[in-house]
Amino acid sequence: MKIRRLLVALLAGVVTVVGAPVSAQADDQDPPEVPATPGAWIAGLGGFVYNEPGLVDHQIRFGVLGWVDRHGTGHGVFHFRHARPDGSVASEGQAEVTCVSVVGDTALVTAVVPEGGSPMVNHVFAIKIIEGGPGRADQIETLQAGGDPTRPAKRYCIDTAPFNLSRYPVRPGGYAFGS
Repeated sequence: MKIRRLLVALLAGVVTVVGAPVSAQADDQDPPEVPATPGAWIAGLGGFVYNEPGLVDHQIRFGVLGWVDRHGTGHGVFHFRHARPDGSVASEGQAEVTCVSVVGDTALVTAVVPEGGSPMVNHVFAIKIIEGGPGRADQIETLQAGGDPTRPAKRYCIDTAPFNLSRYPVRPGGYAFGS
């Protein structure tokens, strides 16, 4: 019951201002499927700053409240916000959590933008969060794909490891997850 109360509190208060980058794209190949973890959950709000060519100093915020039911179905909400260095907003909106997988100190979350969630319908956010531990920031990797309203979006969990992405410290904020 404590976890549910925490999730409800986070959903009510935290999931209002978050972000989305134009990060690595996964459209070129189908990433391997990672199964959802029944009973897994994740909650939190975090930001990081991109340092990639064309995205230097872009501020990214992700807020997530997601869980997997006993049948392996993901539920929840994922908010995103991507601001340019001058503070102007490049994109923002919300997506539906479709998968959460938790193994040890690592959580994978997949969220798909539904009709009306943003102009990027069927856009997929695949997020990997590695718990930072005491005194250390969580680490995040993000992969994005799709955005084509005529093609079905990948709804399973995706491990970003095969894509050799940059990992960023989450500051400010952080995420809690478990199973």
